[in-house]
Amino acid sequence: MRQYNFKNYNFQKLDRIQNIRPRLNTGIVQNIACGRCFYVNHVKNNFCTNCGYPQKNDGALMIYQLRTKHRTELLKKSEDAVKVARVILFLLGSIFLMGIGFLFSSYYSRYTLAIAFTVLSLLFFSLAKWSISKPFGALISGFVIVLCFSTITIFGEVVSTFTTVGGVYTIALSMLLIYFLLRGVQGAYKAGLIKDEMMIC
Repeated sequence: MRQYNFKNYNFQKLDRIQNIRPRLNTGIVQNIACGRCFYVNHVKNNFCTNCGYPQKNDGALMIYQLRTKHRTELLKKSEDAVKVARVILFLLGSIFLMGIGFLFSSYYSRYTLAIAFTVLSLLFFSLAKWSISKPFGALISGFVIVLCFSTITIFGEVVSTFTTVGGVYTIALSMLLIYFLLRGVQGAYKAGLIKDEMMIC
């Protein structure tokens, strides 16, 4: 068996090293599980670090319930704006499908416009259908398309647009469509954020 000679050790030096060495906190750490998502939190936390649910039965629970109610109402308003924008996309698809351009165009361009209106009708119906599963992407695509067509229509015939009754109606209708589609885009974005916030990971 090996023998150690402790006479050669400098115990004062060892004592100094022990004093400057960082010490670990050996106290007992108490954890509690969240009552909503069962995530393990430190006992001092007032709210769950995963889902935000209050960990103590005091006024924080009432604040959490009020906040959840407010978020639910905001989500409903956002989803209503998305529904309105979806209806507009369906209406645009229906209008183009009816072939209004075919009825009111000159004879030589009727068939070209009929094909273009059919393609646009299919495009708007596809966007409206897509907005059910992915509202933000579909509505922002529809918004950009309507904005481009409105800009082309207004600036393509600047003189007749601002001087005739039909031109003024075209501007008013374009602005109305753009407004409701923009509200739908904002609603889809807010709804996505609220759903992510309220979802338990």
